[in-house]
Amino acid sequence: MRDALLVAFARAATTLLCWWGGFRAISDDDYSRVVIAARFAHAPSPDPSGTSWLPLPFWLYGVPMALFGDSLSVARGVALLLGVASALLVWQSARLLGLGERAALWGALGAIVLPYGSWLSAATVPEAPTAALLLFGAVTLTLPAARLRALGGAALGAACFSRYESWAPALVFAAITVIDARRARQKSLWIAAALALAPMALWLLHGVVRHGDAWFFVARVSQYQAALGGARPGLLTALLSAPWAVVRFEPELFAVFVVALALVVGNGASPFGARAWRAVALLAALVVFLGVAAARGSAATHHPERSLLPVFWFLALVTAGLVARLAEAPRPWLLPALAPPCALLASLLLRPELRSTFADRREEEQIGAVLSRLGATDVAIDTDDYGFFAVQAALGHGKSWVLADHDPRKRPPARPRSSEELAERLRGKPTRFLVTTRERASLAQPLGAVRLTTERLALVALPRPSAP
Repeated sequence: MRDALLVAFARAATTLLCWWGGFRAISDDDYSRVVIAARFAHAPSPDPSGTSWLPLPFWLYGVPMALFGDSLSVARGVALLLGVASALLVWQSARLLGLGERAALWGALGAIVLPYGSWLSAATVPEAPTAALLLFGAVTLTLPAARLRALGGAALGAACFSRYESWAPALVFAAITVIDARRARQKSLWIAAALALAPMALWLLHGVVRHGDAWFFVARVSQYQAALGGARPGLLTALLSAPWAVVRFEPELFAVFVVALALVVGNGASPFGARAWRAVALLAALVVFLGVAAARGSAATHHPERSLLPVFWFLALVTAGLVARLAEAPRPWLLPALAPPCALLASLLLRPELRSTFADRREEEQIGAVLSRLGATDVAIDTDDYGFFAVQAALGHGKSWVLADHDPRKRPPARPRSSEELAERLRGKPTRFLVTTRERASLAQPLGAVRLTTERLALVALPRPSAP
């Protein structure tokens, strides 16, 4: 219990530190997900997004938002709780790996302090809980207990309803479990395989019924990627992108893992248990899936390396186990002598400047929060990019509309170039406030009064609804 509380406290602390440091979102998709979850809170449906996004994350966020309000603060509270639950599941996975109580604790804490995992746990995205579910499912493959295997199948099934990259590991889990069931003639293992596969089957059936195509999501993601432009990487580059990302995005962890692994092997010991290859195979399927998706142009649009979080966490746990073994081996001083310099060198050479590429929408959140306090319900948003999602997430559901959604697959409407054109665009809907950029605020000044300006945005109050 003490270790569990320490793990939970550590994850909550890293999340609060991320927020205190100014981190808010990985990308604009974070806010888009909050907007969709708020819509689900007001109008529940089996497929909340109506797009290619899988439904479970919207259910997890939407239900609390229906109970406690559709604010961005509630969504972030859910993210905090899911981050804590994910950390506890990582710790439980470490224990099931047989690391020992102390090594399991240090492995879980090591996973918690990894930068990418901390950011993803603080964001309103499903990567952290999905990664924990994948990791737990992978670990249960190394154990013969049918009950644990069923829990692993259920965990992978939940992951498959959250992120598509979970599908390949779930297929590997099901295949190995079926082989075990046939060899041991243990019918209960079939349940574990079914639990892992059922969500995929249900979503494919949903595609047939709702969209007329079981694989509708593949086409949608590929079309979106193509509309964004940019050259598709070559086959070899795409296939190597995920393995290279494992090294590049947590270089210090990888360096310590390699040093510890080399020392254990150098001592003539086997680094892994007899059945550990099963978990490695499951996570390798994830890496291969990501490479193939990149080659097909259907990988995640924003920061695809975040899908590797279960691999990072698995490496953290394995590294903790190797370090624990080296502490009892001959020449235990070799690891502290070699690992820190290697980790420092890896950090200097490979650590990417990720924070500068994350979405900074604090100004949009500020505008949305001001509108929420004013009780605004008729808000038009005219932004240069997807920043309107952050305004909507902070404002609440059904209180705003956008002049342009910036979907690259659509032909964008002509942007108003004069006050008269802007007034004509606003005339079709009741509009009491307008959120626009500071550069375009001059177009709105003849229509109302500027109530608030930030470095990039302006909030304009209109004297009366623009509808006739």
